[in-house]
Amino acid sequence: MERVRGLAAQKRAFRIVLPASLAAVVGFGLLLEVRDPTDLSAAVSGVGLLVAGLFTLLACATRTRRTRGRRRRSWLLLTSAAIVAVAGNVWSTVVGADPVTAPSVVGETTIGVALLLSIVGVLNFPTTRRRGVDQVLLSLDGFVAAAAVLVMSSVLVYDELIGSASGNLSARAVDLAFPVLDVVLATVAVLLVLRGSGADRLPLALIASGFVMYAVGDLTFAVRAAQETFEFGTVLDLGWITGYVLIGLAACFPSTTQDAPETTHETDATDAWGTALVVTAFLVAGVVQVAAGEGRLERPQAVLWLVLIVSAGARQALLARDNAQLRRGLERRVAEQTTDLRRLARQTEVLLTSVGDGIYGVDVDGRVTFINPSGAAALGHRADDLLGRHAHDHFHGPDPEGLPYPWSGCYVTEAISGIVTNAEEDSYVRADGTAFPVEITASPVVDEDLVQGAVVVFRDVTQRREVDRMKNEFLSVVSHELRTPLTSIRGSLGLLAGGVLGDLSTSARSVLTIAVQSSERLTRLIDDVLDLERIESGTRAMEVARIEAGDLVSAAVAQIDGLARSMSIEVEIGSCVGAVRADEDQIIQTLTNLLGNAIKFSDVGGRVVADTVPEDGPGARRGEVVFRVRDEGRGIPADKLDAIFERFEQVDSSDARVKGGTGLGLAISRSIVERHGGRIWAESSLGHGTTLYFSLPRAESPTKESSA
Repeated sequence: MERVRGLAAQKRAFRIVLPASLAAVVGFGLLLEVRDPTDLSAAVSGVGLLVAGLFTLLACATRTRRTRGRRRRSWLLLTSAAIVAVAGNVWSTVVGADPVTAPSVVGETTIGVALLLSIVGVLNFPTTRRRGVDQVLLSLDGFVAAAAVLVMSSVLVYDELIGSASGNLSARAVDLAFPVLDVVLATVAVLLVLRGSGADRLPLALIASGFVMYAVGDLTFAVRAAQETFEFGTVLDLGWITGYVLIGLAACFPSTTQDAPETTHETDATDAWGTALVVTAFLVAGVVQVAAGEGRLERPQAVLWLVLIVSAGARQALLARDNAQLRRGLERRVAEQTTDLRRLARQTEVLLTSVGDGIYGVDVDGRVTFINPSGAAALGHRADDLLGRHAHDHFHGPDPEGLPYPWSGCYVTEAISGIVTNAEEDSYVRADGTAFPVEITASPVVDEDLVQGAVVVFRDVTQRREVDRMKNEFLSVVSHELRTPLTSIRGSLGLLAGGVLGDLSTSARSVLTIAVQSSERLTRLIDDVLDLERIESGTRAMEVARIEAGDLVSAAVAQIDGLARSMSIEVEIGSCVGAVRADEDQIIQTLTNLLGNAIKFSDVGGRVVADTVPEDGPGARRGEVVFRVRDEGRGIPADKLDAIFERFEQVDSSDARVKGGTGLGLAISRSIVERHGGRIWAESSLGHGTTLYFSLPRAESPTKESSA
């Protein structure tokens, strides 16, 4: 929050400083333009330089206090350069030194020191971290740019300087050195703009513009001094004043960055700018040399051209070498990755080929994108013939009435929508038209959070279905064959218990009671086995009608009320909303089974609640009514939640002896619910009770139909 407030204050200050600075520059320019060079004009220039220098000094000092790290060192060096430059100007003014005829040694020295401090300060600005090769390339770009500028300056500006210094070059060393330092400083500042990040570009551009303007002022002074036409107090002095002001504005630029992080980034854009800079520098320097050089090539110009050519050649050679290394490295990495991809593709192909189950993939439109040989063989097709075919339309079997299942309800559609389907049974059609049962698992194919299609694994369960059929037939036959002798046994035991054959002793009556209870339990077991077999085989008739959910729950609770009272369990009916299409007797049987289990596994004085789940409740789906039976018993372990719906499955092996029951109640309930097109599942927490759910299709109109 403090940084936000600080940035707002800086913006307000900058909105004041910017127009004030521009107005001051324009004001000094008008004063110098309307007056001839006089002592008063010289005083105006002196005041302008002093005011601009002090403004830069104060702005840089303020920015120094707000920053840290390398950025702080840079602004500290620029502040020091401003102090030295202002001190030199004040000294020259106090001693009355004339910059042309009688320059002050102290003044000239301070200006040189200020330029050197500025160069070091600009070079010390934090920029994005680069490789060593990139640093060398950037340095060579600087050499090329500086040499090109000096070549152009030597042709356009230094002719007078070089000519007047011929034979006595040391006498004009200062006149030649200052412009060179200015050119180097301006070049370094321009390169800094190229190296900076987006947030720093504008203030760095202001710094570079300031040093360019200062260099223009120094070059103008050097030429006029060599021609002995320089007069202090003209509009040309605005180059120095404007340079100071631009650097001060850069220091005032709003920013909350205290020190730029040295992060690595791509250098393609910088390389392009560097190449463009080198080419442009060569072309412009060559044009200036040919057009304005008058066919002469002085020794200093020859040296500059040598530096220019060597720097440009070294840069291009280094860049070509680096690019070649990068290309070879990239080619090597591409080759390695290609080899890895081929190996992975081969491994994947081998895995898919070796799997005995059928596996196929589809795109978002449900069209086959791949299928393994086992899947193609199971369907009786060649793998290539299935590619591009719509899986659901081509080999998904119809419903029991021969009608095609809707695409919107297919598990492939659900997988494409992001829903995983496990162990669902379906029927597939072979190429010859025969159908066979399969068990499938469908999962979405997700790439970067986007579903690209689905993959389906299917297994032919014909043999398993046949084994189940044989087992069911065996159980049915055995159960039927057992009923007759069991009926005789129960009748005989009943006669004995009734005293028809005489009175029994106490011990004999106890044994007889155990035998009667066991025969009754065996009878219930046989009835449950036969009931389950009839439900699963579809031979048990269903009378489907529209029934209110509350009526079903009330009827089931009424039937189980005696058991609940005998075990001191309170059974409550909660909110029951909605109507279903179902067989009334079978659903009441299901609810009775669930309530009976909840009562048997509840503690004395416990509570069991039967109700329906709200439409937005847990497990609810559109078009369904979800019934719920909750108890406060001991709970079921997580690894048993699915197994309890299997035949003869008990959470504890002693439950059958202690709690009674056949172990088929939940299996029968599952078969009834699934035959109605619903789902059944359990949720539990050990020590906190269990909740059993099952869903049935919601009824929208009071229609009634029968099926057998």
